[in-house]
Formats: sequence, structure tokens, C-alpha cells
Amino acid sequence: MEILWTLVIIVLVAWAIFTQVGARRQLDVTVPLSEQDAAQVVVDHFGVTWSQVEGLGHLNFRPRLRMHAPTLSVTFEPNGTSSCLVSIWTSHGRKHYGMMGHAQLAWRKKASLANRLRAATSQPQNWAKGA
Repeated sequence: MEILWTLVIIVLVAWAIFTQVGARRQLDVTVPLSEQDAAQVVVDHFGVTWSQVEGLGHLNFRPRLRMHAPTLSVTFEPNGTSSCLVSIWTSHGRKHYGMMGHAQLAWRKKASLANRLRAATSQPQNWAKGA
């Protein structure tokens, strides 16, 4: 039984380290969109549960329903063609004993935004039901 509890503790510590590192890491995504179209995808992705705040990026978001939640910042840089580089990072977060609060939330949101941007195309998509 002691081995089982030891394994559970090891898994929990490994998961905490993984999410902490993932939350602090910057993600760079090249998308086949203009800066304005990429910004619209980002704004649509964050929706109503995240509020736009002041920060270091072109767009900065913080969850509405969490106290001391991290701020996710997004910048857009044209790369000379019809695409742009989108950088996503956690620009502000409160730490307790070296651990960022709500790190898993920041990690998940950054990963889902990067996936949404990778899936985006330059053609408009109709997300209406039945279309």
C-alpha cells in the first residue's frame, strides 16, 4: 500500500511541475491569416468568461471568475507574407511559494488557443448550426 501512495504522490508532483512549466512557456504559432483576422480568432476564442485587460501584449485576457488569475497576453507580428506569427504567453501571474496560481488554467487555455489558431484558415467559416 505504501508503494501505491508513493506512486500517487510522484504522479501528482510530476503533473504539478508539468503544468507549471507549460503555463510559463511562451507559445509561438504561425498562422495563414492577417493580423486582424488572427486577432478576431483570439477574441472569439476567449469569449465572455474572460475579460480584456491592460497588459504587455496586443491583446491581454484574464478570467472573470477567478481571483488572482494569470493574465494571458497575445502579440501579432507580420512575417512578410500573407501570414503572421502569434505569440501567446502568461504575462502576469501570482505566485505562492514559487508555484503560479491557476497554472493549469493558463496552460490549457494557451494550448487550446494555439490549436484553434493552427486550425484557422484565411477563408471565413460559418459556425452556425445546420450550415
